[in-house]
Amino acid sequence: MKRWILYVVFSGVFIIACAGTKLTHTWVDVTYRGKPVSDILVIGVTHKKDNRQSFEDKFVAQLKVSGVEAVSSSDVIPIPPDLELKKEDILNAVNKFKNDAVIITHLVGVKEKESYTPPERNQGDYYGYYGWAYGDTHKPGYYRTHTLVRLATQLYDVKTEKLIWSGESESLDIGSTNEIIDDVIEVLIKDLKKNKLLPTK
Repeated sequence: MKRWILYVVFSGVFIIACAGTKLTHTWVDVTYRGKPVSDILVIGVTHKKDNRQSFEDKFVAQLKVSGVEAVSSSDVIPIPPDLELKKEDILNAVNKFKNDAVIITHLVGVKEKESYTPPERNQGDYYGYYGWAYGDTHKPGYYRTHTLVRLATQLYDVKTEKLIWSGESESLDIGSTNEIIDDVIEVLIKDLKKNKLLPTK
């Protein structure tokens, strides 16, 4: 059970580990000339209604803390049984709430990664080093398997419907579902601010 905990947010399984989220790929439309977006419709793509709601609510909360207005698609668009949103429903929502951007996040994949941790190196004399080397040879360090969770996020300008930013995040050693969600969102918002797509305080 220890391997499973974030996967549930977008697919029904969970992963448990302890820390580390980074953006592995980003792209920004350098021709975009609009102002920083200020009102966002947040959409999480998953086949679990509760998981989608949880992710979107957290994203909305962090955006508001950053000074950006936002609404969760789960709160403003009727959810069909298959959870697939129609374009007209999204357009109705952005028109009603006057959103100037739509951000969409979905699970890209989950994979295992093995890492090697060597034993502590002895810093003594040459025989001390020999002893360390001998011990290392006979009792090598250990291998551990980590779970990597990759999420893709895309930001669209409502007026033109064009993609203006995209990023892929990778999370390693997750402590809890809420922790990974918070970490991912924090990393996304930070990069969006760096690229001047969100207002900075």
